Amino acid sequence: MKGSKRLNKLLIFFIIIANVAFSQYVYSKQDLNSTSSSYGEMVWQPTYNDYITLHYFTTQGWAGWTSIFGQLSDFQEELHAEGYDKVVIIGVGHSAQQNFNSNFCANSNLPLIVDQSPNLPIYEAFGGEHRELVVIDTDGITVLYRQTLNSTYFPLYADNFREVIISNYPSNSMEGDVNSDEIVNILDIIQLVNMILSGEYADNADLNSDGMVNILDIIQIANIILSNE
Repeated sequence: MKGSKRLNKLLIFFIIIANVAFSQYVYSKQDLNSTSSSYGEMVWQPTYNDYITLHYFTTQGWAGWTSIFGQLSDFQEELHAEGYDKVVIIGVGHSAQQNFNSNFCANSNLPLIVDQSPNLPIYEAFGGEHRELVVIDTDGITVLYRQTLNSTYFPLYADNFREVIISNYPSNSMEGDVNSDEIVNILDIIQLVNMILSGEYADNADLNSDGMVNILDIIQIANIILSNE
């Protein structure tokens, strides 16, 4: 029995290490677009943590890519103007291509990274297709949606991507911040007690998402406070 438990712990340990290594490898790429605000940075550490990201892949030539990338840049600006600013679109190109920056980035300020040739590890990790736009959740791993852009006119697909992004957009609320003062402390517990006594319910007070506001939620807030001390 002890040997089995030890083996399970080792398996869990190696799974965690593998996930961390995968995430750090995939998201440790330097932005090569000189017109991007994150130019020269390792764009995933930490610039785009907790973002919904869209990866646009290329493993072939450049025909039509400059046009699509510019349209994606416009799409990102529209999303940001609508309040969805935790969204970023990243070009993922082939390191064997020549004049990578100038050919790909015209009319665009999107981040741009290089997938190393010939193995193309990012391409392989996401199982992507040439000219495919892949939406990744805020955890940096989960694929929310993917679409191969068979046309050089991205607006044909924009509504589908917009719907996925809005449906999965991260909440700005802080866990346990019942009174919305951007800090979790004893005042949140007091408000939660008052809600329980008055029979009120609010999503941000139901920390364990069991459809009720009760002592279990108080315990969870207390644990958050203690863990932050």
